Amino acid sequence: MIKDTENPVLGILGVGYFASYFINSLRNGGYKETIYLSPRNAQTVERLSQEHHCLVAQNNQDVIDKSDIVLLAVRPEQLSSLLPPLSFRDNQIVITAVAGKTIAAHYTIAGHLPQTLIRMIPVCSIEAGEGVVPIYPPNPQVEKLADFTGTPISFNSEHDFDLALTTSCMNGWLYDFFGTMTNWLEEKGLSEDKARDVILYNIRGATAYALQKEDQKLADITGEIATEGTFTLEGLNLLKKQQGFTAWGQALEHVHKKLTE
Repeated sequence: MIKDTENPVLGILGVGYFASYFINSLRNGGYKETIYLSPRNAQTVERLSQEHHCLVAQNNQDVIDKSDIVLLAVRPEQLSSLLPPLSFRDNQIVITAVAGKTIAAHYTIAGHLPQTLIRMIPVCSIEAGEGVVPIYPPNPQVEKLADFTGTPISFNSEHDFDLALTTSCMNGWLYDFFGTMTNWLEEKGLSEDKARDVILYNIRGATAYALQKEDQKLADITGEIATEGTFTLEGLNLLKKQQGFTAWGQALEHVHKKLTE
């Protein structure tokens, strides 16, 4: 499929926030292969080249010429100026981390791309070795790469991939939610560090517990905990009465519509 399936060279076009945490997670996860970076965004490129032994290419085409796998890590509005001048080899793998752009849209914009074009957009928590890496369509080489960073989940349809991508946006909202709860604890007198630990380790424990209960619906776990007479049920009922969960579904629906329109 590619010229070196055991030690493929990775090239990255677009070196911003996403590329930074993706490279950090790759290296933290033990990925030792060669990584080439496009030269724009000089400060970030310099930092990544020093901290993670990345090589800096002369230009975008040079990244492609030197790489087996090419990662597109630019903003959606930059894709139309990035792709048309570039020439890819037919046996390359191209991974796109461009949100809101379908596989078909990439081919329309570029005119020509390799047959193996994969969508993959991990969340920033992969820098800590945790988090989902959604992939479409399934590809063993891309899944192997993603396995260094988090939990790869491959989808057989672009519709399903876009649903997963929508929940990746939710990942960012959670920090604001966590912050709201830590602020409440601090206002009640708890120190900042203890408030942060109480909330984050509670959340971490809840997700770990749910993951080991893989045969049980998540709502059923709540039902086992929030039983009649418990303070947990008191709070849960208030959240439902105030439609505290409804807004989350509305936000997901809104983002999904924007991503797929």
